[in-house]
Amino acid sequence: MILQPFQVIGAYLKALPILLSPGLRLFILVPLLANMGLMALLYMVAFSYFGDLTAYLMSWLPDWLSFLSWLFYLGFSLLSAISLFYAFSIGVNIIAAPFNGILAEKVEARLSGETVESDLDFRKVCLLISQSVVRELQKVLYFLPRFILLFILSLIPIVNIITPFLWLFFGAWVLAIQYMDYSFDNNRVSFAEMRVGLRQKPILCWSFGFIVMLLLPIPFVNFVVIPLAVVASTILWCDSFKASYSKSDSLAQNFGNK
Repeated sequence: MILQPFQVIGAYLKALPILLSPGLRLFILVPLLANMGLMALLYMVAFSYFGDLTAYLMSWLPDWLSFLSWLFYLGFSLLSAISLFYAFSIGVNIIAAPFNGILAEKVEARLSGETVESDLDFRKVCLLISQSVVRELQKVLYFLPRFILLFILSLIPIVNIITPFLWLFFGAWVLAIQYMDYSFDNNRVSFAEMRVGLRQKPILCWSFGFIVMLLLPIPFVNFVVIPLAVVASTILWCDSFKASYSKSDSLAQNFGNK
């Protein structure tokens, strides 16, 4: 468990040359275009309403807590940044989900020496898109109640002092689920089973998510974070999860044959 953060760092270091190799560079383009469009839209909305909304919420702060106004402002600023991050992440990942699934499949095949069927007709593309959208909606339905709960806690005086830390760990967990799910989905592991598997390696998942959080604010680097995270998560799937699920499948098949 202590070595898991180093394992995650190693996966990211291996992921970059794989992503830039011939045949996979194209998968940088779609997240890049989605990043640019949604980022521009969200920043326009944020700069338009942040000042007025902050002033309105500050007016509700009791006089006897006025000495904590700076902390409230800091917490609300962090909350706003995290909210924008989640909105941005959901939008980009819904758009890029089918491409990320194909990318994860190709990387896993390359790591395991398998071959992937390269012919995709219109029917297969439509099926892939529909499956990806359904899986992304499952994630949204899982994240949304927890997001709302943390948002409510962030509005409660005194309690909101600790909520920034909760947001950070929740954000890392969200990112781990988001990007590690592609390999699980490709291997027909259900969303519920995937969450159980990730909970068994919390340090690895949080380490993975925190690295994505650190890379996202870096200019230009953030344009390739999504495909880089998909490749890194596929490496972690092959190294840390695939064997256990393959073993479970073989046991189930042997039991069914008896």
